[in-house]
Amino acid sequence: MPRPLSYDSDAVVSAAMQAFWGGGVSGTSVDDLLRATGLSRSSLYNSFGSREGLMRAATERYARWQSAAIRKLFSRRSLEEAMMAMLMEAATSNYDGRGCLLVNAVGELHESPGAGLEAVQAALAEVAATLESAIRGAAPERDDVPQLCVAVMAAIAGLRTMQRAALPLSLRRQAAQRLAKGLVGS
Repeated sequence: MPRPLSYDSDAVVSAAMQAFWGGGVSGTSVDDLLRATGLSRSSLYNSFGSREGLMRAATERYARWQSAAIRKLFSRRSLEEAMMAMLMEAATSNYDGRGCLLVNAVGELHESPGAGLEAVQAALAEVAATLESAIRGAAPERDDVPQLCVAVMAAIAGLRTMQRAALPLSLRRQAAQRLAKGLVGS
């Protein structure tokens, strides 16, 4: 019979998510995760199997958080309003300079196939599915929803990258407005 957990699994995964987000998925060591989560090495491996297992849990948490934010942005808004709000948020709020955990991770792991990249790809797929569903709900008459979804994700990644590059806020806002108008065709 397995021993009961002596820690809060949600708090551990949240702390790991913050560690990976702040230090990068490649740059965050097991020791960094132990410090961030308060776990012992044996608890980390017994509970998550590996560093990559904890990274998978952290990226899944991030994807759920982003998916909830997308659903909230599209709640009781037209496609145009939701798109403007989403892109403006991407242009103005950069999570204390950290950007998007998933965009950052793809940049780090794109040449390193394996469990880490697969976890990030799965998290991105979850966010994309949520976005696609939200767009369909807001504009059921559109026949280009998959393409629009990909374009919106690319726009968000670009806006987050512009922030990390410290481009002026006024330029990022202008870019978000133009992208939103162009993407919805208004």
